[in-house]
Amino acid sequence: MARVYVLHCAQSHVSFRLPEIEASAAYLGIEYELLPTPSRQDPKGAMDDLSRPFHLCRLADDDAAKALLHRCSCIRAIWELWAYADTYEQLHARNRASGMYLAWQSPDVSWKALMQGFHVALSEKRRLGLIESFAYMNFQGPIRMRGADLTWGVIEEYSRPTDIQSVEARGQAEMGDRDPRLVQLFLGRKIKDRSGAFPARDLIDVLSLKKRRYIGNTSMESEMSVIMANMALAGPGKLVYDPFAGTGSMLYACSILGAMSLGSDIDGRMLRGKNREHGIPGIRESAKQYGIQGRILDAVTFDMTQAPWRTPFRGDLGLFDAIVTDPPYGVRAGAKRLGKRNAELQRDEPFIMPDGMPSHMMPDYVPPTKPYHLSELVTDLLEYASALLNPGGRLVFWLPTMNEEKAETSIPTHAHFDLVAHSIQDFGRWSRRLITMQKRQGVSAQIPTHTSVPGRIRANDKPDEFRNKLLAPTQS
Repeated sequence: MARVYVLHCAQSHVSFRLPEIEASAAYLGIEYELLPTPSRQDPKGAMDDLSRPFHLCRLADDDAAKALLHRCSCIRAIWELWAYADTYEQLHARNRASGMYLAWQSPDVSWKALMQGFHVALSEKRRLGLIESFAYMNFQGPIRMRGADLTWGVIEEYSRPTDIQSVEARGQAEMGDRDPRLVQLFLGRKIKDRSGAFPARDLIDVLSLKKRRYIGNTSMESEMSVIMANMALAGPGKLVYDPFAGTGSMLYACSILGAMSLGSDIDGRMLRGKNREHGIPGIRESAKQYGIQGRILDAVTFDMTQAPWRTPFRGDLGLFDAIVTDPPYGVRAGAKRLGKRNAELQRDEPFIMPDGMPSHMMPDYVPPTKPYHLSELVTDLLEYASALLNPGGRLVFWLPTMNEEKAETSIPTHAHFDLVAHSIQDFGRWSRRLITMQKRQGVSAQIPTHTSVPGRIRANDKPDEFRNKLLAPTQS
């Protein structure tokens, strides 16, 4: 019989919350149902209110809750719901009626109580008073502050105080259900796992850029890396590819979840790093730090538009289970691809040096590059993903947009892909949207070929290009 749980979620990057919960449940193969979460202001409640950190969710059992806690990085804690109410009088009545606490009254069950306030700090006096008000539950086992068999408690959810209210609100912290800012009271049992496995939320700190040995100015922050890996359904038995690997943030996140990963980049210096210790490339150095060096197959240097891939792979099935990437779109570094800016000067054969060696074989050779417009990059990425992904494989990538008035975001489409989710991270003048697409069954594709276009290619030859919009002077 399914039970109702309270998902306590982080309040950072809230637009990514529901897609990540859905992706985590899909990876785990568990059924879940988000329920309306009532409040004083809205007794019927809503299922998608992202302004609140709490969601009621129906899950099969504690095992499903533990699995979700270990997979979904937006979840801070999960509680089995015993009762919820607007007032403590109502909460006690509902708790007595449900009797869910009766199963824990054995003398052999140790316990502790945890009273929490959200947006309010509860004093020690108030905590003790709340615990004593539940004395009728009559837990007979010993109190144990560490390693207790049962952790039960109340969460008092308050609305976020405004700057004007903040000083006054601190003086109202003792009011409890008399406080007009109270949103809801939740009573329940905290779900704990003694297996020793990391909760997914902890991976954000494990992968923190502040602790990473090798980073660059384009390294993806750890929370977003974990979310992307989750959206890609990365895990043991999966092979993941990042065609714009840079310093490897996506490779680490996918591999720490158990996947085998492979990265490539047009700039080998990003993959290798500048300050290599004992000749170890930067990506391998960080992989060793996380103990996942055996899961990162390699990091190779090539231009995606001139990739060495050959099709078909194992018939028409593809090669990778997911492609996860942060394409260069011009905020910190403009996208480049191989070739002369002036296509008419592009050579089709190698240039031979006086000593008979081809110029591209010289140790100091730097291949020429030309601008790679975002619209062309996204089109190519979809085509490559169509050819390289297994049926059902996911493509997860960022798409930037300007936050102009009445501007509509154009989400790319492809005949071989279905849109799974898209979430926005707002930076003020511009935003980036995380796009998750899934390859349909029964389709096959070929690696696209590129032909040179006559004339000189310039980075600013397209006024509608995102980079040109972003760098354009603002009108005062």
